[in-house]
Amino acid sequence: MVNLMKIFIMKSNCLFIFLVVFLTTIATPVFSQQNFNFSFDQPITNPWFKIGDTTAFKSGIDHDTYYSAKGALRIESIKKNSAFGGIMMWLPSNLKGDSIEVSAMIKRENIISGSYVSMMLRIDPKVFFDNMANRQMNGTKNWENIKLKTKLVPNQTEGISIAFFLSGEGKMWVDDVLITVDGKDITKEVGMFVPFAKGISEPASSGISDFNTTPEIDQRLVDLGRIWGFLKYRHPAVAQGKYDWDQQLFKSIDAIIRVKDNKSVEAHYAMLLDSLGATANYAKPQLENVVHEVDYSWIDGLSFNNDIKNKLRRIRYSSFDQHHYFDFAKGIGNVLFKNEKKYENVFSADAGFRLLALFRFWNMIEYFSPYKHLTDPKWDAVLKNGVPEMILSRDDRSYGLSLLKMVSQVKDAHTGLWSMPKGLINYYGKYSMPVEIRMIEGKAVVTKVFDSEKSGDKFRIGDVLISKEHKKIEEIRDSLWAYMSTPNEAVANRDLARKLVTSNSEIVPCELVRDGRPIKVDIAALPSSQIKPATRDTVPFKMLDNNILYINHSLLRGKMITVNMADWSKVKGIVIDDRNYPGDFLVFKLTPLLLTKPTDFVRFTSTSLQYPGTFVMSSPLQVGENTNDCYRGKVAILVNEDTQSSAEYHVMAYQAASHVKVFGSQTAGADGNVSYIDLPGNQRTMLSGLGVYYPDQRETQRVGIKIDQIVKPSIKGVQQGRDEVLEKALEYLNK
Repeated sequence: MVNLMKIFIMKSNCLFIFLVVFLTTIATPVFSQQNFNFSFDQPITNPWFKIGDTTAFKSGIDHDTYYSAKGALRIESIKKNSAFGGIMMWLPSNLKGDSIEVSAMIKRENIISGSYVSMMLRIDPKVFFDNMANRQMNGTKNWENIKLKTKLVPNQTEGISIAFFLSGEGKMWVDDVLITVDGKDITKEVGMFVPFAKGISEPASSGISDFNTTPEIDQRLVDLGRIWGFLKYRHPAVAQGKYDWDQQLFKSIDAIIRVKDNKSVEAHYAMLLDSLGATANYAKPQLENVVHEVDYSWIDGLSFNNDIKNKLRRIRYSSFDQHHYFDFAKGIGNVLFKNEKKYENVFSADAGFRLLALFRFWNMIEYFSPYKHLTDPKWDAVLKNGVPEMILSRDDRSYGLSLLKMVSQVKDAHTGLWSMPKGLINYYGKYSMPVEIRMIEGKAVVTKVFDSEKSGDKFRIGDVLISKEHKKIEEIRDSLWAYMSTPNEAVANRDLARKLVTSNSEIVPCELVRDGRPIKVDIAALPSSQIKPATRDTVPFKMLDNNILYINHSLLRGKMITVNMADWSKVKGIVIDDRNYPGDFLVFKLTPLLLTKPTDFVRFTSTSLQYPGTFVMSSPLQVGENTNDCYRGKVAILVNEDTQSSAEYHVMAYQAASHVKVFGSQTAGADGNVSYIDLPGNQRTMLSGLGVYYPDQRETQRVGIKIDQIVKPSIKGVQQGRDEVLEKALEYLNK
């Protein structure tokens, strides 16, 4: 069941404005029972608002079943679910005193096992939180007085909220809510109310409740996503940071899903544009070497009057000296997103926050990804398909999967979801089988076996996994494919293999082929922390037979090159094993020892404050120096699917030398300095912020680096303990 460990904060922008104005105009308010509706004999209105999945729960006033007065709050599930639903409110002022207590009469009926009723008291930021989930109040019980009590810390408090909700299935009633400070009813006392320490906390609710999707609503929201992002990055007033643009999105969502006709939608945008003020008519910049630019033809297709469309067209090519929401890394050029709220309090995103996640991410890629043309599906389709998916992702699990799917469609190995949404904790498995698996010859092959203290069946190197937990490997692959950031087949196989070792069970039934015979085994899985890793190579370089120098690129450091180059220059050949990630930046340290003159090795595409969204190809960057004192023997570089990002960049630099040859299989095809992206709920991802190309403008993204001789491991080679890629490189060096 959903555990509301940290949940929504506020109803809407209207409530937010009301609270701020209220607090700044009334110093010592007195709140009555009627203000708060603590007896629940009136309809649910401000300051109460509904939370959770409104399609699975119904909340309202019951005038037939109540504890006292004329009514009680009733919350009931209306279909089978694993979500939550109820109501919540924020106190419009801080409270001074020693302690606060919240009590209520609660009745419950037919709350099934695993479901529970909750009363929540929350004091932000992180002063106190209890939603009684650990008490698992379920079953059927008549009216009971439930209490929560804690110390007050007024000088640290930014918000106080209470909520009543049902997680799972059943029915509950709430009546006679009472909040006291040091035993005194807050609705009857004067002098205990003080301002919040820092104002209202960063909101954890957008105020947008779940709503049904229709083709008309979907299209309105697609248009909104484009217009909101366009104004965010192109309008001079927004660039100055004058507006809370996330809050503007929530206002716009609320407006356009409520109105009945296009004229009303048009009127909303007319007012929005007028509120931002008049702008200059910016001319399109005349730039050379443009390779990609934002397509603004969508403005022409909007079903609004020409006045609105012309106001949008005027700012298509606005330029900035600085911008509130983005900048660029000095001397590098990848975008740096800034002033984006993380909404760390959001752990069960409502409809507004789900759409904010989509619109924020989509527009970041739209304007700042040098590889937008390589997404799959096309980037416009991601927005169109994403709107109804986000609307319908009403529980934590489906929202988490929608986030994974969204970022995976960039097809950039950098653009995974690098923080795990609440609904996906243990999605792939909390245990691991103590092995390494790689996809070889299209099969899942055990390539390493790690030590563990578990007894029972064991894998052997060379075993071919056919099924896990009664699912064929192909079936597992198909179930995960939509959620994997897979720029090419090599990364798809790499990431699939890593997920095959995980499970939520401590005993994992597997079918495999060993020595040509099918067998069944039950493999013990355990937490990763309990798996003893294989012995790692700690030697950065060593001599092999026939005077061949082997370099482990991940362990090599710049100082080692300087100290050892005199000896290295005498070897017959050099192997640089780049099937790893560099531990030092060696592009300009190692290449002078391989080249006799400066040589082109890479080009970049980038955008800027002056023309955001337009990507220009740079002149080639060179490595090497004019010298005769360099190594002239053969150099072989080893690569595979683990060669990614900086590793690929290093190989491109080394390839500039004519006596360097590359052996192995397709690399990850994900290069360019990364730019970090924060999404609601403290979720984080990245994008490749620079386009990386060979000097002849050949792409590397999704393709990988150029390979002179394709060499792939074989199942037989794994079983024999051979490194077939290294063998082929040594064969070349020994000729």
